[in-house]
Amino acid sequence: MSGYSFRRPGRLLLRIYLVGLTQLVLVSGVLYLARSLVLERPFKHGFVRNVQYNVSEWAQLRNDPEALQESLDRAARFLDAEVTVRDASGRLIATNMSQPTPPLNPDKVASLTWPAPGQGPGPRPGAPPPGPFPVLTLPIPEQGPVEGYVSISMRPPGPPAENTTFIVAAVLVCTAITSLVFARTLAGPLQRLAQVARDFGAGKLDTRTGFRRRDELGEVAEAFDEMAGRITHLLRSQKELLANVSHELRTPLSRIRVALDLAAEGDADTAREMLTDITEDLSELERLVDDVLTAAKLDLSSEGSTAGAPPLRNERVDARALVDKAAGRFRTSRPTHTLVVSVDEHLPALDADPVLLRRVLDNLLDNAGKYSEPRTTVHLHARATGQGLQFEVVDQGIGIEAADLPRVGTPFFRTDRSRARKTGGVGLGLTLARRIVDAHGGTLTLESRPGEGTTARITLPAAPTGGQAESVSASVHA
Repeated sequence: MSGYSFRRPGRLLLRIYLVGLTQLVLVSGVLYLARSLVLERPFKHGFVRNVQYNVSEWAQLRNDPEALQESLDRAARFLDAEVTVRDASGRLIATNMSQPTPPLNPDKVASLTWPAPGQGPGPRPGAPPPGPFPVLTLPIPEQGPVEGYVSISMRPPGPPAENTTFIVAAVLVCTAITSLVFARTLAGPLQRLAQVARDFGAGKLDTRTGFRRRDELGEVAEAFDEMAGRITHLLRSQKELLANVSHELRTPLSRIRVALDLAAEGDADTAREMLTDITEDLSELERLVDDVLTAAKLDLSSEGSTAGAPPLRNERVDARALVDKAAGRFRTSRPTHTLVVSVDEHLPALDADPVLLRRVLDNLLDNAGKYSEPRTTVHLHARATGQGLQFEVVDQGIGIEAADLPRVGTPFFRTDRSRARKTGGVGLGLTLARRIVDAHGGTLTLESRPGEGTTARITLPAAPTGGQAESVSASVHA
């Protein structure tokens, strides 16, 4: 069935079912006990005693047909009893019924006995099938050979009004108790959720529900806590971003202002000497602004928004040409390092944005050069994998502490706490590289040991091979 799937009932729904079932069981139990105590036991006791008394009277009147018939008629009027009197042979003596009870065979007549004291009015051995009311067949006389028998049925009495009130009240009390218990199991957690939501909306970002329930309410509370954690992390990240951008902008702007003040004072030689530093400061500012804007656009693109976030400019990219361009730039900017490039003979093409991918490789190679000593070796590998392509940059640098490795890639986080101008950068390069790789459907992982070096590994999916292939771009944008 398309568009619809069956879902197993949850714990809250099961709880509702169980509460309803419990109420039904309790109400049924109360009604059963009430029927047994209020109706059946008194009726059975009174029925047997009345029958025994009347049968004794009818046994004395069986030789007086007129008096016997008058007694049976009184039983019909006052007791609503249906009576048939027969002799041992089955001959009808008297009855107050339009259709007398059928006679019994001799064997069944011989087996009739009087019920023991307290015994219920169920059919005796050999009695006729019960009708709509309880039927009792007793022999005449009580002791000795059977000379006749009486079959009698009597309508049960209706419950008194006060007993009906008691039953209804008991049912309502049971229902009210179970409903109250069930309502408290729902109302308390819901009120707690509402209060936590209000507190969180009022700015108490550390507020959490703290529920540990294994039902739908527990799932809602857990989902709220997870949402609150993500929102709190997002707000803190925005504050950290604002603080770090302000910090990174302050230093180059201060140096530029000092140079301009010197120039304004007429010290042209000193101002001219600082032009190189001003140029570097401006380049640093441009790189910072460009990194922040690119990271923001990639975030918008990954969230499905297209406002201000143009899609990746994908084209068919030759991986070997991409590696050659990145290697050439690294050798130019880091002449004191040795770069060893290893590329498989057959590499799959990539469907990617070549400018952004070049930026990723340049960033990883720059980091390898920054955090390793001159005259050390940096390795760049490109190899085919089962479903795509893998790039690997390996250095022999200072490495990353195990405590810092999970935070590498967080905006403005740097393992070099000094933020020295020697290493440069503002801690956005690896963050941007990870987001670019994610936007291309790949993964970026880091492996590092302090004092031994770091390995950065990128895995990207290969370009589709079906359909009309686009021409491979032989040149990669600088």
